[in-house]
Amino acid sequence: MISWLRIVSVYSATVVLLCIDAKGQEDDYTQYYLNLPAVNAGFTGMDDFLDVKSGVREGWNNFGIKNNNLYLSAYGALNSASRSGRRNNSLRVSNPQVFDDIQNDKKFRRRHGLGGMLTNRTVGPYQSFGANMNYAYHLPISGKLNISLGTRLGYTNQRLDFSGLVVRDDVNDLFYRSLVESGQGNQNTFLVDFGTVLYSKKFFLGLSTSNFVTERLNGDQLFTLNQESRFRLQTGTVFTLNQELDLAPGVQIIYAEGYDLLWTANVRVRYKNLLSLGTAYGSDSRVSLLVGLSTTNLAINYSYDIYTSEVNNFNVNTHELVLGLTLFNKFKLRPRFW
Repeated sequence: MISWLRIVSVYSATVVLLCIDAKGQEDDYTQYYLNLPAVNAGFTGMDDFLDVKSGVREGWNNFGIKNNNLYLSAYGALNSASRSGRRNNSLRVSNPQVFDDIQNDKKFRRRHGLGGMLTNRTVGPYQSFGANMNYAYHLPISGKLNISLGTRLGYTNQRLDFSGLVVRDDVNDLFYRSLVESGQGNQNTFLVDFGTVLYSKKFFLGLSTSNFVTERLNGDQLFTLNQESRFRLQTGTVFTLNQELDLAPGVQIIYAEGYDLLWTANVRVRYKNLLSLGTAYGSDSRVSLLVGLSTTNLAINYSYDIYTSEVNNFNVNTHELVLGLTLFNKFKLRPRFW
């Protein structure tokens, strides 16, 4: 008789692999706009301070399967201190024309961005660990517009933990033997991706790739479904409604050959540069509530997702918490509200 534990394990593995195949290898966060370099390397180093983010995404579902994502990232601009100093001193210039000239100086706006990110994902028996390194170069193309070109180098380890799998005949069981032959459910992959962003102080339009160049270092059977290349478009802007209120709408679109087009739209309102409230809706029938509290040095943001479609029972609801910290921000520059 086949063990019930084996049946449950096989069923869980099948559900997990289908879920991963449907959503792709890369972790998708509701509050992606808080950590744009993670989805587009071109955003790396836009601000003149070290931007540190830590996020956790916890999904609750009817299967009783653990489902969470975690990340830790840090991105900054090289020689940011000298640029910040020039910006701070420029406020003392009495001639407005001189002030504008300093702010729009091309040398002032050229910069190199550098940073990286660590990720960890668990969905039932599936686990993955990722490490990415970003580089971007920014240069002006007009008085207000800039363009950036970025590259991301990444490493991903994916594995399936079948320690609870009970097999009656470990020699003749075909399912168990396929796991053994695939390296015990373990795969290591090297990735290269690219991104570019056209942006000003209040607008951005970005295009980036995911899994554009992949090289499997080992393992080639279990995770072949989720290696497709994806293309992302991100855009957003901010409107100043009055001295106390800012409005920031944004859209992200994801395309992968052979899959339906995915999209997410969000809008947030910020009060006195401190409290933000908003909502988001996605093509996967996900409705989100967005809440944020931010100061010059610290930010706390939370989102709550509800999947309204009956076919999305694997993600009934999701909690996501993102903590942000600005370091080496001597002149108290504010993070962008996108």
